[in-house]
Amino acid sequence: MKKLKLPIIRGALPQAPTLSMDNYLKFVQFNLKYVVDKKANAKWKKLSAVDARFVIK
Repeated sequence: MKKLKLPIIRGALPQAPTLSMDNYLKFVQFNLKYVVDKKANAKWKKLSAVDARFVIK
């Protein structure tokens, strides 16, 4: 297995904003309404289904 070369983060990380439950619900509803394409998602799920067995060596 190869070693990953991840970046080293120096300094303080920015604080993530906290959302109230009302704001979180608005965010989720907006995301479902405008971001998620239900037809494309159903098509992708159908294409990504696997019916063959596989083995990890």
